[in-house]
Amino acid sequence: MADPFTRLARRVAMAFGLGRQMADTNEAVSTPTLQVVLPGGEVRSDVPLLQQYGFHSRPVPGSDVVTVFLAGDRSRGVAVASGDQRGRITDLRPGEVCLYHPRTGSKILLAETGDIEIIPASGVLKITAEIELDGSIKSTGDVVAGNISLQDHLTSNVQSGEGTSGKPVSG
Repeated sequence: MADPFTRLARRVAMAFGLGRQMADTNEAVSTPTLQVVLPGGEVRSDVPLLQQYGFHSRPVPGSDVVTVFLAGDRSRGVAVASGDQRGRITDLRPGEVCLYHPRTGSKILLAETGDIEIIPASGVLKITAEIELDGSIKSTGDVVAGNISLQDHLTSNVQSGEGTSGKPVSG
């Protein structure tokens, strides 16, 4: 039988594991769970995935998973972090922060300059809300409200002289 220090050292060594996610995340339960394979082929299923409050992601099979085992008990694991080296951003400058989608390339970048860049892979940024803006808007393209183009709109009731034209109309 091992002495108490050897048993303690073994429990500490067994308390952490870096593994790989083997199957899709189970989102049907109150806390999402993963299936993780650890070094030596050790497979753990139904491992709860804990994430930061207010943030949620659904890691894909092949993602790296950091698993903590309570009191070194390998049957009581909790995944506390995940990452996927296959799609990680490699061009961040020191101090920059980026929320990104590994498959599409969409990202929100908090740049070292203080700028915030939103770069959707599709080229379309959708905002479903009323927008209040304290500042100006600059556009290199046209601005369209309803069907009325800011660059190419027509006006109604045009009169020559010093009068004013009517409201814009769609082309």
